[in-house]
Amino acid sequence: MLKYIIKDAEDRSVCFTSPLKVSIVSSLDAPADRLSAVFAVKGDVPALYSAEVLKDGERVFYGLIDEQSVELNRNGSFLSVSARSLAALLLDNEAHPQIYCSPSMPLLMKRHFEPLGFKSYRGTEKAFNGQLVVSKGMSEWSLLKSFCRYFAQTEPRITKNGVIDISGEQKNEVLCLAPDRAYSIRHELRNKALISEIRARTYASGDYIMPIKSDLAEELRIQRKRYVNAVGSRSGTVISSRRIIKQSEREYESLVVGCAGCMLCDTGITLRIAGDKKQYRIREVVYTLDTSGEKTSIYAEVKRE
Repeated sequence: MLKYIIKDAEDRSVCFTSPLKVSIVSSLDAPADRLSAVFAVKGDVPALYSAEVLKDGERVFYGLIDEQSVELNRNGSFLSVSARSLAALLLDNEAHPQIYCSPSMPLLMKRHFEPLGFKSYRGTEKAFNGQLVVSKGMSEWSLLKSFCRYFAQTEPRITKNGVIDISGEQKNEVLCLAPDRAYSIRHELRNKALISEIRARTYASGDYIMPIKSDLAEELRIQRKRYVNAVGSRSGTVISSRRIIKQSEREYESLVVGCAGCMLCDTGITLRIAGDKKQYRIREVVYTLDTSGEKTSIYAEVKRE
């Protein structure tokens, strides 16, 4: 059973009965996990600050309250709360516009992330050659993502304990699931996700002549072509074009698993179904609780080399 710890702005725990309705969503496509819950309450409810969810003593969610409301009707008084995990701090705060020469993560931590309460990170301490431009309107998350993508060559994530992870290390954990643990397993093939070819322009006076092709799309006779200008653009490099092709191949084949009960797990880990030779990478986990009970939906993409 999950345990919920809700605190006010003075860090005092506010006691509620077991929730009547809950939704927890974690996705590789969204930096911040999301929680929404409804509790039956009596009396006044203070301004709330944070929400923590534990499973067998282990944190599965921690975040700051975005919204709270209390509704009184003939059935009683009900508190609704919504919260996002700590990555929301980076999404919601604008970065100070400036230009960094030889940017490094220790420098960014000191100037940007520590003032928001982030105390540690995992990954390189190296100072990189080049400039990191922080433009007006850029969020702290966009700054972090730009540094990781163009210098550290990784994708950032914020752990459930508030650590900024820029290491790029793949999670070795494997979730092995027997088919009888799931009430539904849906296998999906999405031709529309595949990009068959990207043609890159690599010289200022040149044409789009460098083809980067998908073997999978060619095998399936799918044609969906794109053009990328790789001249003087970090966001349109040949390397990024190959990344786009590989991502489209991963998105082509996926699995949706519905399970009774709570099976909250990390995104990014490997999913294996007994009897299926393929391995899948978990992209999204959705846990819900309502009058029909607990259930978990797991969305995963096939792992390809």
